[in-house]
Amino acid sequence: MNIKEKIYLKFFIQSGFPYARYLKEKGLLRRQGDGCFISKAAGLPDGYLTSIGDNVWITDGCHLLCHDASVIMLNIRDATHLDRVAPITLGDHVFLGNGTIILPGITLGSHVIIGAGSVVTQNVPDGEVWAGNPARHICTTQNYRQRVTQASQTLPWASLLTRPEGHVFDPNLEIKLREARVSHFFSER
Repeated sequence: MNIKEKIYLKFFIQSGFPYARYLKEKGLLRRQGDGCFISKAAGLPDGYLTSIGDNVWITDGCHLLCHDASVIMLNIRDATHLDRVAPITLGDHVFLGNGTIILPGITLGSHVIIGAGSVVTQNVPDGEVWAGNPARHICTTQNYRQRVTQASQTLPWASLLTRPEGHVFDPNLEIKLREARVSHFFSER
């Protein structure tokens, strides 16, 4: 990467949507779907072995590791040439919480949520929520959606969350949501 690209990334790419578009334009991943969010603070050292579907969210501090660099120590110590590398595949509509680590050879199905700080050591089927170290099955995404829907309906700002067109970032609405949240959590009762 030349100095102009480094400056461009540092100062002109502020969020994960334009960064994901940049990665896609450069062809830095094996496969990349549409509508992705990839944090600039995510680690994707082996893009040529990484495939992601549509609407994949890779948040701050996530690492997708297609290699096991510990073999370097063995190679030096034993004068060998070992290699431990395998591709990572993420399906469509996948969310990786902050600090998630995906190990080599892992496939995440579609409609998958991985909780923050998780270490994924085995494949995750479609439609499941996993979390922990090592990550384990928590519930289905449908069950998670039902729980979040019920909880959202009880929020004091629930009326602000009803939009016929679904999720669209609206800066004006975000201001109202922040005001309602601050009032709820921090005002004297």
